[in-house]
Amino acid sequence: MMYFKFLGVAAVAIIIAAVSNTATAYGKHGHSAFCQAAYELAQSQTQQQIDRLVAQHPSYSGFGSFCSWADDIKSDKTWDWAKPHHYVNFSRSAAKVTEQDCPVQGGCVLSAIQHHYNVLKHNHDDWQALAFLAHFIGDLHQPMHVSFADDLGGNRARLTYFDQPTNLHRLWDTDMLLRRGGEDTSAKAKQLIDGLSVEAALSVTPEQTLKWANESAAITRRIYSNYREGQELGEDYTAQWEPVLEQRMQQGAERLAAILDGLFSDAAKTKN
Repeated sequence: MMYFKFLGVAAVAIIIAAVSNTATAYGKHGHSAFCQAAYELAQSQTQQQIDRLVAQHPSYSGFGSFCSWADDIKSDKTWDWAKPHHYVNFSRSAAKVTEQDCPVQGGCVLSAIQHHYNVLKHNHDDWQALAFLAHFIGDLHQPMHVSFADDLGGNRARLTYFDQPTNLHRLWDTDMLLRRGGEDTSAKAKQLIDGLSVEAALSVTPEQTLKWANESAAITRRIYSNYREGQELGEDYTAQWEPVLEQRMQQGAERLAAILDGLFSDAAKTKN
């Protein structure tokens, strides 16, 4: 079983801090739309529990903005231990992600999701666990967060997008979303959930998160197979890949809603 330790991870965090400082899946706009979509899909009793926890952090206006907290704290060295938890790297020569790709010392997005799920399962009042869990599930469904260490998850993969310099990671984090109206996060969330529904509550297991990681890994390999250093991208690339990005956001939002429904159903019964 994958797990991580909170103590003694400074060396790991220093080595990979460069990745984490620039790797903010979906950016603020994307995380906001992603979590708002999950919120809208969740049961009303789940929404009430989410609202209660978000209210403990009044600097955030709602669940959407709240989901960027895990990125907002990166400038505070107190939270350096959490930087490796935004992604998982696997070898370019490997066919898929395995448990061995998630370090026992320091952890990765897979072990972090499991940990914060377990925390929230046993303490329905832990707003930090909710913030981390929601953010990291978003990260896991952004393909470039299941990627390769040698170019910092695409941060060194330079290109231009509509004549503006960027990189492969930022392209998938932010650029394509903003190109297709992602700046209006409420409207984007409504678009994402159109036709979606959540039926059964989900539990988080290592096997489950590994499966989701390999969905992203398969897309990552396709992305790199089409990538050339310094290439110039525009509408053709957007038309090809933006639906894939949105599909991943939809899958993640459905899953997050189902996970939170499962977690908070007992909490609602207890408080009623």
